[in-house]
Amino acid sequence: MRLFSYKLQSDTGFAPNPFWGVLTLATCKPQIRKSKKAGDWIAGFSSKGLCGDHVGEERLIFLMQTTDKLTIAQYFSHPDFQHKIPDLTREEFVYQAGDNIYKPQDHGFIQLPNRNHTVNDTLHDVSGKFVLVSTQFYYFGKSPIKIPEHIRPTIPRGQSAHGFLTHDKKRATSFVTFVIKQYQIGVHDCPNTWPHNDVSWRSL
Repeated sequence: MRLFSYKLQSDTGFAPNPFWGVLTLATCKPQIRKSKKAGDWIAGFSSKGLCGDHVGEERLIFLMQTTDKLTIAQYFSHPDFQHKIPDLTREEFVYQAGDNIYKPQDHGFIQLPNRNHTVNDTLHDVSGKFVLVSTQFYYFGKSPIKIPEHIRPTIPRGQSAHGFLTHDKKRATSFVTFVIKQYQIGVHDCPNTWPHNDVSWRSL
């Protein structure tokens, strides 16, 4: 088992996007998207900037096992992920939070209108080359969970391009097993930054 951990500075439902029964990491964290493979576990933890959690107090926002890895072009055209193309005309925020924002064109990509990234983010996003897909995921959003100290994985003190690998395989296995046994697969709460009057995330 390979388990990588990193800290989130933002959690809008965009990166990762946990909706429509599949958690996807399609933007941001380009090194993680390039280097991780199917079967790898990725854990996203809170940070001081996001939740006020200091080093050593980080809580789990999401855990995913990568079940597929697609190119950005494959992701855009795949019939299973058309719901993740943002639709800013819809009132329900879940449609606006889509991460499928890069349309292949002329040996490159154009960025579709969205609420999270600007064209200035394009080169950084597409440098990741791939989209990580997970059908086995646990997303806690604004209700992150505390992990018992004896099974906490290795968490970087700050930002980490590749994520930190937990070399202690027994600890990594115990951590993943703890989450699997305690929680159901899927979305447990809305993202940290989400309109208070919007419950569209519940209907998925």
